Amino acid sequence: MFGGFGGVEFLVIILIAIFLWGPDKLPEALRNLRRFIAKARQMASNAASDLSREIGTDIKPEDLNPKTFVRKHILSEEDQEMLTNPLKATMKDLQEGTKPLKDDLEETTRGIEDTRRKVNGSRVRGSASKAVGGESTGERAANRYDDAT
Repeated sequence: MFGGFGGVEFLVIILIAIFLWGPDKLPEALRNLRRFIAKARQMASNAASDLSREIGTDIKPEDLNPKTFVRKHILSEEDQEMLTNPLKATMKDLQEGTKPLKDDLEETTRGIEDTRRKVNGSRVRGSASKAVGGESTGERAANRYDDAT
């Protein structure tokens, strides 16, 4: 609901606030909290604009992550390409090298699935013939074995 707070948590916070400040002082406490939040936002905005002015580039709050800052403001596009090209080439080589293995694995999986379907299909037919009143294939084979011995 409110940044990770659910309805129950929000209600508990309101009840605690009423208990601490009382119903007559609570509106003034909420006004003070609102002013504090507005000042904190203004201070953060001023700090970001001062930093942008000092560095000479436009800085957004998400740019203050060190990795993003280095990638965006210190490395040139050529430097970034120089760093990522070997990784891209290695990834392409790895994908091309493992493609035959992947194809073999998929072929084996298809073969196993076909075999499983055949085995499950013969079981269904055998049990269906037994349900109709006849002997199943396994019982017929067992009877022939018994007759032969």
